[in-house]
Amino acid sequence: GGEVDGWRTIAIIYALIGLAVNTISGLSVKELSETEEPKDKKEEKMSFLESVKLLFSNKYYIIICCAYLFTQLYTTMISMGIYYMKYILGNEDLFSTFSLWINIPLIIGLLVSPIIIRKIGGMYKINIWSYVLATIARALVIVAAYMGSVPLMLVFTALASLGTSPLQGDMNALIASCSEHTTLKTGKTIDGMMYSCSSLGIKIGSGIGTAICGWLLAAAGYVENSATQTPETIGMLQFLYLWAPMILCGCVTVLLYFLKVEKANKKLEEQKDLEEKQNSDFIFEE
Repeated sequence: GGEVDGWRTIAIIYALIGLAVNTISGLSVKELSETEEPKDKKEEKMSFLESVKLLFSNKYYIIICCAYLFTQLYTTMISMGIYYMKYILGNEDLFSTFSLWINIPLIIGLLVSPIIIRKIGGMYKINIWSYVLATIARALVIVAAYMGSVPLMLVFTALASLGTSPLQGDMNALIASCSEHTTLKTGKTIDGMMYSCSSLGIKIGSGIGTAICGWLLAAAGYVENSATQTPETIGMLQFLYLWAPMILCGCVTVLLYFLKVEKANKKLEEQKDLEEKQNSDFIFEE
């Protein structure tokens, strides 16, 4: 509650929690030495343009950047729920209920995902099948919404959130795999550049998503704090909160299908091991 003051209070609480846990994480992380490299080998320095060229020559990195963008757009569209609850469901307080049904399954999924990944031996299958679940669940949210069933909307919203959780949990690990792919192919390391650009992608995605929502609502004739909205605005809110998240989940699913970086890295490692074995055999014969 509390309108502007309520939002500000929640933001401050989140900021303090974030400051504490991120500070603990930052102070707890220790940088490890590159044990794989000879101690006397000097790291090759690259120019900014060379790093950028390497970055975007990695097709898997481009895929994951697009996935980042779509997931941030998805989050922004879901945040339109505050308007959907107020003007379509007629109960602004439902936004808190829907938020719980989004966040609790998300937390559960984040906790369970590492266990599943270890058991199946990789991230590819859990990511793609969980997003298939998310896409189907978001489609069912649409069906439930047009049926006028809030309980069903909550159930399918929770399933969709559960489906999106594995990718949120292993996204950084996927970036590491993309970076490893560049290293295996070129022998050059651009971890810092890759993570920095990915972080930038999050900011760009959330910024673009917020702007798009604002532009579309304005184009549809949204009037701030009005008791009622025009049919065009109601239709736009239905698109933003119901249809857009399903479409974005489908797009991420397609991208994840092509994100076979783990398989590609394994193939490169096998090829490298074979070449090293052949070289060692040749030296032994000489």
